[in-house]
Amino acid sequence: MSFHGEIVFRITDDRHIDVDFGSRFQPAKMVQKGDVIALGRRAPKYRWIYKAEYGDEEQFLVRLDQITDQLCEKRDYVNQLIESYEKVEIDIYIRSDLVQIGFSLPDGLLKRLALSGCALNFHILSFGMAAEEETEGG
Repeated sequence: MSFHGEIVFRITDDRHIDVDFGSRFQPAKMVQKGDVIALGRRAPKYRWIYKAEYGDEEQFLVRLDQITDQLCEKRDYVNQLIESYEKVEIDIYIRSDLVQIGFSLPDGLLKRLALSGCALNFHILSFGMAAEEETEGG
């Protein structure tokens, strides 16, 4: 199964977001409330965004494991953020040219994700270009 995408750790709130995870976990983007974000639309809220891209299933699991480790190391701090801000979540974007997408998450990784206390969201984007398989006699 071939897919690629991004894993995004995001904090969203109506108030300015002040976060410091240290040098190992820096935001890819910080959006200020009112910033023009796309097609003239303005950001309705402040956002702090960390992003890790992956190119295949193996990289997906490695990147998700790395982010999970970083969040678990700072679990108390993440829990403070969850209490302070409207949304603290992990978004997993999965893209594929094929219609069918499948993957597994190891149980140890699931347990550590649960310890982080963050919401986990999956966004699956398929471009539906799978070829029909020929069947015998058909």
